[in-house]
Formats: sequence, C-alpha cells, structure tokens
Amino acid sequence: MFRRTALILLALVIGSASAETVDPTSQDNRAKLRISAEDFGALPFLSAPKLSPDGSKVLARVFIEGERRLLVLGLTPETKSLTHTYFESRDLLWYRWAGNNRVVLGWGESTHYEGEEVYATRLALIDLPSGKISSIAARNAGFDGDTVIHVDPEGRSLLLSMQRTVYEYPSVWNVNLDTLKMNRVVEQHERVWHWFADSAGVVRAGVGSQRSGWWLLYRKSSDAKFEKVLRKEFDADDTGDIERFIPIDGSDQGYAIANSRNGRYGLYRYDFAADALGEPVFEHPSVDIDDFYESPQGEIQAVLYTDDRSRVAWLNPKMKQIQDEIDAALPNRINRVVSVSRDGDKMLVWTGSGSDPGSIYYYEPAAGAMHRLAQPYEKLVGKTLARVEVSNYRARDGLDIPAYLTVPTGQEMSALPLVVMPHGGPFVRDEWGYDTWAQFLANRGYLVLQPNFRGSTGYGKEFVEKGMGQWGRAMQDDIDDGVKWLVESGKVDPKRVCIMGASYGGYAAMWAAVRNPEIYRCAISFAGISDVKQMLRYDRKTFSAPRYFRSWQEKVQGDEDFDLSAVSPLAMANRISIPLLIAHGSKDANVPSSQSVKLHDALTKAGKPHQFVLYKGEEHGFSKPENAIDFLKRVDAFLEANNPARSASH
Repeated sequence: MFRRTALILLALVIGSASAETVDPTSQDNRAKLRISAEDFGALPFLSAPKLSPDGSKVLARVFIEGERRLLVLGLTPETKSLTHTYFESRDLLWYRWAGNNRVVLGWGESTHYEGEEVYATRLALIDLPSGKISSIAARNAGFDGDTVIHVDPEGRSLLLSMQRTVYEYPSVWNVNLDTLKMNRVVEQHERVWHWFADSAGVVRAGVGSQRSGWWLLYRKSSDAKFEKVLRKEFDADDTGDIERFIPIDGSDQGYAIANSRNGRYGLYRYDFAADALGEPVFEHPSVDIDDFYESPQGEIQAVLYTDDRSRVAWLNPKMKQIQDEIDAALPNRINRVVSVSRDGDKMLVWTGSGSDPGSIYYYEPAAGAMHRLAQPYEKLVGKTLARVEVSNYRARDGLDIPAYLTVPTGQEMSALPLVVMPHGGPFVRDEWGYDTWAQFLANRGYLVLQPNFRGSTGYGKEFVEKGMGQWGRAMQDDIDDGVKWLVESGKVDPKRVCIMGASYGGYAAMWAAVRNPEIYRCAISFAGISDVKQMLRYDRKTFSAPRYFRSWQEKVQGDEDFDLSAVSPLAMANRISIPLLIAHGSKDANVPSSQSVKLHDALTKAGKPHQFVLYKGEEHGFSKPENAIDFLKRVDAFLEANNPARSASH
C-alpha cells in the first residue's frame, strides 16, 4: 500500500510539472511556445547518478557555475556533500563506487608518443573522508590504463587490466586501495587483450585475437593454469559471435552474450569446461540486447534492450514487481531504475519521454517514500516540447527502415518543412526519447526525421551486414528514401528539405550536399567526416567497436578495389552547390577537426560559399554551454536564411 501510494504521488508530481496547455494555432501563442537557444543549449545540471552501496550518497556528474564537476551528494543528515572539479584538459570517462567511502574514476587525454598524437587513459581514486585524490599506475601503463575488470564490494581492492608498456599485452594487477600497492596476478599472454573475472575477483578467462580468428583461455580457479578451450576462425564477412563472457564464482558454468543462435545478441548460459552455449537467459525476437545488470554476487538481475524504445526485462521477481508498478503509474514513458543499494531497499528512478528530458527520484519502496532528486534540464521545466512518433518506411530495395518523427507542436502533418537528422556512429541507433537538436528544430517549426538506416546496430546481424561497404551508397539511399516517403505521403513540402547531422551524420549531410542537391536545400555538419580513406587510417576506438565491427575499416571499404574518394565529400568539394554549415571541436579525438578544416579550405579555394566554425577546446560534442548555444543560434539563422520554416504563402 505504501509503495502504491508513493507511485500515485509520483504520477501527480510528474503531471503537475507538465507545461500549461497553450493553443499553438495563433501567431501570439506560437511566439509563447518558442524556447530560446539558451534554454535548449544549457547542459544538464546532473547526469549519470549512482547510489552508494549503503544508499546514503549519490555520485553524479554536475555542471555548476560554469564548471563540470563530480558530485557526491549526501542523502542523510550525517553525510556530507562535496564536489570535485576535474581538469578541463582531461575527459572524465566513467566513475563508480568502491565501497561506501571511495570513488574510482577513469579519465583520458590526448598526448604524443614518438611524434604521433595518441589518446591515453588513466585511473584515479578519491578517498571521501580525507578528500584526497590519488593516481593509480599513472606512470606504469601503456595507452590504455583504465580497464577495471572487478572492484571488491567493500572497496578494499580492484583488478586492473593494463599494458605495463606499449610493447606488451595486458596483464592483470590487483590494486590495494588502502596502500595503492600493485601486485600482478595474471601475466600477459600473447595477443590476449581482454580478461574476465568472476564475482569473487578471480580472473577466470581471457580472449585473444588476430586477423585469422580468436580464442578463449580459461581456468577453473586462481591456482590453475589457463588453457585454450575455444578457437574460432573469422569468416570474411564475420559480424560477431560471442561478445562477452561472465564467469560464475566456484563453477565452470557462467554466461555469454552471443548472436550465433538467431543472428541477434542475447544472454545465454555457458559451460566453460565443455565450450558449450546453453539455454537462453534472455533473447528478443527482433532486436539485440544492449546490456545487463549483475548483482555483487554475480547473479543476473535484468537485461536491457531497445525495440522502439529503451526497455528492461527484470529477472529478479521483486524488482520486476516494482518496475511493473512504476510503469502502471507512469504509462507512455521510459521508467528506469538506474541504481540500487546493496540491500535493494533504496533506489534511484529516472522517468522521461520523447517530449520530456526527465527527472530523477530517490525511492524507498518499503517505506513508500519518493523524493525528487533532480530535474537535470531545469530550463525546460514547464515548457511545451514536441511529440515524438515511432514510424518506419520501405527503402528502394524493400528493406524496412525504422524511424522517428519529431512533430512541431500545433502543426498539421501536411507540406511541412523537413530536417533529416541521420545519427552518428554509424554503429549506433536512434531511439524514442528526448533529443535536444530534434526538439530545437521542431520548436522552430520543422518536422524532424531520424532514420535508422541499414548498418545501424540493435536490429541484429543481417541488418548490420546490409550496411557493409555502403557508406555513401545504400546507407545514403535509405536516408534519401525517407524524404521520398514523407513527400509522397503529403507530410513534407519537397522544396523545403535540409539535412543535419553529427559524426557519421555529419558525413551524411556533407555527402548529401555533393550527391543530391536536387533533394536538399541546405546541409549542416558537426564533427563530420569529409575524407573517408583518411579517417580509416586514423587509429581510434571509433573504428574498433566490439559488436559486429571487427575489421571495421575493411567493412567500410567493401570491395577492395573501390576508391573511397568516390564517396568522400573532400574529393568532390567542387560539386557542392547548396549552402553548407560546417562546425567542429578543435580537440575532437574521435573525428579529427582536420576532417572539417580541410573541407573548409577546399570550399574556400573553389569559391564555394559556406559557413565554418571551429570551437576551441571542444571535443566530439559540447562540454561548454556557451558553445552549444552558439551552435544552435547559428543553425537557427542558417535555416531561416536557406529553408525558412514558414513558407512565403504563410
């Protein structure tokens, strides 16, 4: 009864925070619905919260007084709150609790090695009682120095997989978090890059790989020797098999994430001794799983997946009941238990939707107590945002393309101006939820199409394979076919279409300006790729994603005789005839800013009008609100000049 009452109160709070209903049909009211670039560009006050094991504190990223900080928020009168500012030159990559009074975090920065720019990661420890920050293995690691494969639940130690030098393979070290002394517990093995530990902190498995295939090393206990129990040869078109192993303490049984059964990644039981993939723990009929939750004891608690939107399948009966009650109280939203205390009696709940950037609540189910912890996008509270519709369309070869439409409030779905917004990656996917750029454009009167073109992940092996060798080709066709679908349905005016994207989406926008000026009136690229061949030579994690994308460079290439300059905007700069806005962060380690600078130089040399801005200090996204706001204002002015949302007849 207490829990149900708390959820009813939560539903009332969510409802009371909704924007006042405004008739958007009149010009005066449309002006009232307009949301400023300053409001859209503000960084979230709080993100990625994690509850301490005892539930007394919350660890989160925050943006306070113009600075990015790591916040420890006390939830009881006895618990102090504090923040740590991390250096602007370094990226905070991840963080987690190590017991109740320590925080482990990974950070990275660009550096130089033998004259080449490289990206190095490192590990740090924050001791909360003293406030002291200590580096872990800062001088003893190669480039990758933040791969933690186990943390003791009490916060006494952790296991760090790292290269001692750039010329070695990773070995595994036990780090005593009281003294920071390190003891090597697993020696390096040739070509073994990934190690896996069980819930007791024993390294039980390692995966080695080379161009011809991969293999699994396994041992039953800490005092046994590793033996090769599995080997798999790579096929020419290999797009994955077993992605991850999860050993169980004291047993040869465990789990594996694999796609060999039905072409989609699921979670299965796995017998290490027999090298046998067992019965499914969870598999979805049409999409891959994204991740899973594991208890400190190594039990699988839940599986995460995305069909039309992000979802969770709880295997823990108690948590399933709580999730069902939350979903019943807050329908048509994404409701996610994002963090749980060790005893399961305290949790953080995030709730949001396509038209709501969301709120975070502290919830004690047994006590029936629910408290709002934060509304991260404070400047959008009470503002009217556009609805997001789930849809799909057929590409020219018959392939079904999932898509999302963000619909301008109060506009009839007829002859609307359109901005196509292909996602980045391209080995990611869009999903139903709040998107700042899509909402900004819809607020300005544009229908926004976000297509999950072939090659997008999440829809299984076959869908990914259809994107192999199709950069600038069939993948681009899918984007163009989305425009055709909306035009033929009467929803979009064919003379008022632009394209905008970031990363791969920026490439797609640049390439559209070359390839299809008859479809698009203008194009906007942020952190886009202009020279595909050069990008493939740039050694970054962007092109070494584990799922489906081994040897990604070859899969972008396709036919080995294919000349990638034929699909590179830089090589075709003289053919660009529509207005183009190009932006990039000067410190982008994923896609070097040179990709945009070189296109800007080529367009300038060719006398092609365009706009270009290089944001000093920014990386593969915006970390400074003033830059995010500036970019939105530039986009607003650019579209108003080249594809105004209101046609002359209005």
